[in-house]
Amino acid sequence: MKCQVKSTLLIAFFPLLLLAADQNSNPLVLNDYFDSLSYVLGRDIGSQLKDIGTTVKLPAFNEGIRQALHGDSAMLDSSTIDTIRRRFADYIKEQMAQKEQEQATANRAASQKFLEDNKKSDGVKTTSSGLQYKVIQKGKGISPNATDSVTVQYRGSLIDGVVIDSTSPGQPATLDLSKTIPGLTEGIQLMSVGSKYRFFLPPELAYGSMGAPPAIPPESVLIFDIELIDVPGQKSNTGTLY
Repeated sequence: MKCQVKSTLLIAFFPLLLLAADQNSNPLVLNDYFDSLSYVLGRDIGSQLKDIGTTVKLPAFNEGIRQALHGDSAMLDSSTIDTIRRRFADYIKEQMAQKEQEQATANRAASQKFLEDNKKSDGVKTTSSGLQYKVIQKGKGISPNATDSVTVQYRGSLIDGVVIDSTSPGQPATLDLSKTIPGLTEGIQLMSVGSKYRFFLPPELAYGSMGAPPAIPPESVLIFDIELIDVPGQKSNTGTLY
């Protein structure tokens, strides 16, 4: 996604770049706001092009800006320009796909290692699906079914501790278990009202290879601390957990 965002910003900034002053060979001095703005826009676009990984030849780049500023005719016909733009767009898509695949591969390895180590931790149990959980506090109330709605306090995070979602103290959420991610549908059914559990969801029981950008990268383990407060039954207008 980062590459897509960068390319989008590049397109957004380019018309503004055409408002910049002509380039010259003298040492640059930032005398006023518009000098500074022009410099910042140039830095931003340069950083974006660097991140994309394409080759930009400054003489041709600057000449394109100069011609646009002065309303001169382009050195290439419109058909050739469109072809070059499409080729660049295809290149960006390829770079995005490659980076996403690399990230997914790295995350998958990190997730597998985490789960392998975590299942050896004191008190951690693993179900047949691969869901891992730890009982923090036992409850004495009823347990929900897969089609029930539940009232919970929760905190969800990645394995690096980054919080992806949570309820506020004293403000629980009512969730429909039939609409949550598989790991939580399974896990919350293990609980009884009054209990607190910590769940460790493998990627395949969470958001898998797609993730949930931008908060949840692909192939991520999710960790949820959940307190089951009530099982009020199915309701309309209930929420879904992230």
